[in-house]
Amino acid sequence: MNGEAFKRTASIYILNKIYLVFLIWLTRDILGSLLPASLEDRHPNVLLNSMIHWDAGWFLRIAAQGYDFNHAPFFPVLPFLIRAFTYLTGNEVVAGFLVTNVALFIACYFLFRLVDERYGKETAGLTVFILLFFPTAVFFNSIYSESVLLAFVLSAFYFARQSRWALAVFLGACAALTRNTGVVLFFAFLYMQYKENGNRFNLKKSWPLLFIPASLSIFMALLWSQTGDPLAFAHSLNSEYWGYRHFKYPGAGQFLCLSLFIENSDFYCLFESGMAFLFILVIFLSFKYVKDGALLIYLVLGFLIPFSSVVDNLPLGMPRYILVLFPGYIALARWLSKNGLVPIYSIITVMVYSVICVIFVIGRWIS
Repeated sequence: MNGEAFKRTASIYILNKIYLVFLIWLTRDILGSLLPASLEDRHPNVLLNSMIHWDAGWFLRIAAQGYDFNHAPFFPVLPFLIRAFTYLTGNEVVAGFLVTNVALFIACYFLFRLVDERYGKETAGLTVFILLFFPTAVFFNSIYSESVLLAFVLSAFYFARQSRWALAVFLGACAALTRNTGVVLFFAFLYMQYKENGNRFNLKKSWPLLFIPASLSIFMALLWSQTGDPLAFAHSLNSEYWGYRHFKYPGAGQFLCLSLFIENSDFYCLFESGMAFLFILVIFLSFKYVKDGALLIYLVLGFLIPFSSVVDNLPLGMPRYILVLFPGYIALARWLSKNGLVPIYSIITVMVYSVICVIFVIGRWIS
């Protein structure tokens, strides 16, 4: 454990939590009469109850009841951890928040360490700030899989850079069982080993990486035992219940979403596609400011998976799915520092983060 990295990460993390508590108080006690809230009343604590919306309920139900066909799109690691920690806390909601918020700190710590090693402490601190105050970072604080996935991904990259491949592969397999984006680590790590071996593949060294995609067989076995369909995670998404989600060419749904905004003035569609296309600019920046091919592979493939997904010809979830694409935060931090834009960006991102947190607390759809 690096003491200075821990302290710097903890200071930004605690600041973020204090500000989030302030926003919840502001929303519930001051703006409550103006903004009618839709709450699920899953916990008597106002802070926890204010943050339980949408997918959080799905993860809690899976942890308590197991899988059926409609639950299948949600990967098993977060529900498993919630159930395990419920034995310690006695309450699944407390367990869920404990898991995701501890995972968020772990993710921030390893992000700081990764960036510090190549770009220095100032860039590392700024990168952690960008992560925690990203416009849609509210999902990190709820019972969603983003923080858990990011903790596994960042720690896997950290140990892979140290050539501790057994641990990196194990963490990569955990990431793949947390959300489908985790499978991308197989390709990123394969590239890392290719470069380590002088631009050659070493099959003896590389074959253990197959455990990352192969870990999905654990999820398939679980679904087979509980739903009778080992591929239920894919079949369920392509059903009426989930809006016939399927893959198409990259960006197809986003252009259709923009047309809906133009035709129907649906501002969520503008938000959805706006976040997606703005992040493409961040990806382009990354090719200049992130000098690590493995990170770029994770960034591009991790973006293309949700960017190519449509639901009834419309996209769903890009403002949340891009949260785990941390190389973009590194590029953004370096670009902002180089151009003296850190103060301006900080003001803008905190303002947007605040608005989105308020919208989330009252139960409105964000992503």
